[in-house]
Amino acid sequence: MMSGAAFAVANLGAQAVHAQETGLADIIVTAQKSAQNVQDIPLSVTAVTGDTLQSKGIATVQELNRIDPALQIGHATGTVTTFIRGVGNPVTTAGNEASVPVYIDDVYFIRASVPFFDLASIDRIEVLKGPQGTLFGRNASGGVISIFTKDPNLASPELEARLGYSNYQTMDAKLYASVPITDTLAANISVSYHNQDQGWGRNKRLVDPLDTSKGYQPGGEDYWKGHSFSTRGKILWEPTETTKVKLIGYYQKSWNQIGIYSRPFPGTQGGTPDGAHNGFANLPGVFPIPSQVLPELGFYDVALGDTQKQYDQSEGYGFSGRIDQELGFADIVSITAYRKNDELYASAGNYSPYNWTRYDLNVVDKQFSQEFQLKSKSSSKVKWILGAYYLNADGGFDPTTIYGPGVAASGIQGINLYGQQKVKSLAGFGQLTYPVTDTTNITGGLRYTIDKVRGDGRTDIVFLPGVFGAGSVTVTDQIFDENNNCSNILANTFFGAPLNGTCNAPNPDVKKTTKKWTWKGSIDQKINDDVMVYGTYSRGYKAGTFNTLPLDSAALDPEVIDAYEVGFKSELAGRTVRLNAALFWNDISNAQVQAQRNGLVFLQNAGVARTKGGEFDLTVAPASGLTLRFAGTYLDAKFRKFDGCATYTYSTTAPGNLDQLTTNCAGNRMPYASKWKFSGGLTYEHEMSGAGNFTFDLNGNYATKFNWDADNVIKEPAHFLLDGSIAFSPEAAEHLTIRLWMKNITGEKYNVNYYAQASGSAYSSAPGAPRTYGGELVFKF
Repeated sequence: MMSGAAFAVANLGAQAVHAQETGLADIIVTAQKSAQNVQDIPLSVTAVTGDTLQSKGIATVQELNRIDPALQIGHATGTVTTFIRGVGNPVTTAGNEASVPVYIDDVYFIRASVPFFDLASIDRIEVLKGPQGTLFGRNASGGVISIFTKDPNLASPELEARLGYSNYQTMDAKLYASVPITDTLAANISVSYHNQDQGWGRNKRLVDPLDTSKGYQPGGEDYWKGHSFSTRGKILWEPTETTKVKLIGYYQKSWNQIGIYSRPFPGTQGGTPDGAHNGFANLPGVFPIPSQVLPELGFYDVALGDTQKQYDQSEGYGFSGRIDQELGFADIVSITAYRKNDELYASAGNYSPYNWTRYDLNVVDKQFSQEFQLKSKSSSKVKWILGAYYLNADGGFDPTTIYGPGVAASGIQGINLYGQQKVKSLAGFGQLTYPVTDTTNITGGLRYTIDKVRGDGRTDIVFLPGVFGAGSVTVTDQIFDENNNCSNILANTFFGAPLNGTCNAPNPDVKKTTKKWTWKGSIDQKINDDVMVYGTYSRGYKAGTFNTLPLDSAALDPEVIDAYEVGFKSELAGRTVRLNAALFWNDISNAQVQAQRNGLVFLQNAGVARTKGGEFDLTVAPASGLTLRFAGTYLDAKFRKFDGCATYTYSTTAPGNLDQLTTNCAGNRMPYASKWKFSGGLTYEHEMSGAGNFTFDLNGNYATKFNWDADNVIKEPAHFLLDGSIAFSPEAAEHLTIRLWMKNITGEKYNVNYYAQASGSAYSSAPGAPRTYGGELVFKF
């Protein structure tokens, strides 16, 4: 299947007409590291051009699942969570790598921070489904999302400016400029600014903090808003006909409340704080004891008071350089990249309006990578690539600080959880496609990876003056070594229990080295010039990882996927119809899934799982200027073995709080896996003589219910999202376009994330955007 065939109309004007006259336009991608027609690739690929993204109003990576049913993309605590065909994990803990990684301009991002994926100045996006380790620098067990931004234009200058305003006092501004400096040197820059100054909902206050049954006061400060700024620049230098050098730099700064779980999942209850569930002191007179159930909130409302508001703020930058050199027998490519992002996730200890505890998560996120590729000439009948990849990355928390009145009442000034994972990965990979006949190709690929992961973590407990003498005392707790354990220090201090182990001993590092072979094999057969069938088998791999919040246990085992796919690609009726389909089967061992521990995110291995299903994509150009699209996915994703699975139930002693239990989740459906998903729409362009050019765009997507967690307790209801836009380019002002748009036209209420906690935060979540609408002016020169 190639879902992007339905959406990759490179120019919504010229090519819609072209589709009627000579058939649907070819879609050229670099999914296999060389320029190819996507219909000739024995692989399921979605390709979306920048013009298509703009026409459909898709401004962030999170919105890509609106046009590809195989994608499920969430947004949680400052990061993007990506799933393809049920493969992925929602864990946003720093240091954890995604099963479906994101690349920008051929550079892997180990942490998919939302601000880096503002879709400005985009040339195209390619979504590759299934393991891709024999082609891409970093292992990709579930698939890859590759974003390519525009290159500078050596031939002529370009200028595009967009200015938009929408409801919720939202301002958007984008600028793209490209300038040729000489015949061989050009540069470009893109700038993007977004500011949503009014929230979707309200931060509610209780009538009586000690009696929640009296409900909330009217009104409240608005909530769910954010702002961001990003810029990216490129320099392109072609000193000879055989040499190309590309330098890229980028910067972003953002502050956001959107996508942070901050209220109970609709239809469930939250509770006031309870010391027994969070490990800190109750505060008589501040909140009720025992705990009480919080009143029900409106869908877009929260109840966080003045002190418990949550947000994610980040500032980061990066550089990369790519050199392409043609040799006599092959081409060689070097890609060098460095990236650093400083991030603070400010979180409440309980999603309620009481000043009790706060968690400040100071995220470490930096990486260096180097990739080399040696690949066949584009004219070669035998297509091959050899590559080497090196990654050096640090991820984790430095530190996570827990503080507040509830902590101080326990005799503690603050608790600092330090946890970092240092990854060094070295890999060699290669792939070869050999034409057995003029219509038959076989492909084989192989990869060998050495991953060295080192964990470094400790917990510093800073006691208030008077607990252990006149001054404050810091006790270091490190749990890898049973003789270096101060975990009973609180029990000893407050309950007279004996103190076991020693404190403040040297902090040992813990290491894990994994050496892994992965591979790919496929065969494709051209039935005729317009129809191809193919089959493929590949093995994918996601490295083992430490839990960094806190880092107090051994690394997880690697996640391994054996993926099988058969499909066909076709262009019919004079290339006015494009129909592609595929069946897939993924066997997953040691799946890495989300759980919770002491109120903090936890990652664990889940045994054995399987995802299987089918997908199709249909594009039709029935008349001049009209393109119709319809795509769908059926997915059966279940755990086959998973004992020790976390689940939650309401406490019998602390109303509104959850207790954590374990169960056997074998047979349960996997998280984020709707059984059915569909997307479709139309684009119609009409030129009215004497007036100008009109473009109408309508797109809808539907997903059946899915489970948010492995225990299958909380389910996201089925939902349908409908978006539309009208654009007009007046004949008298050819450089101007006026565009009006609306997203979520029907006002569907849906959630973008979920997290269960053994506390009063309970089953927490964050809402997706309500109905939004606005307009923009576009100037192109």
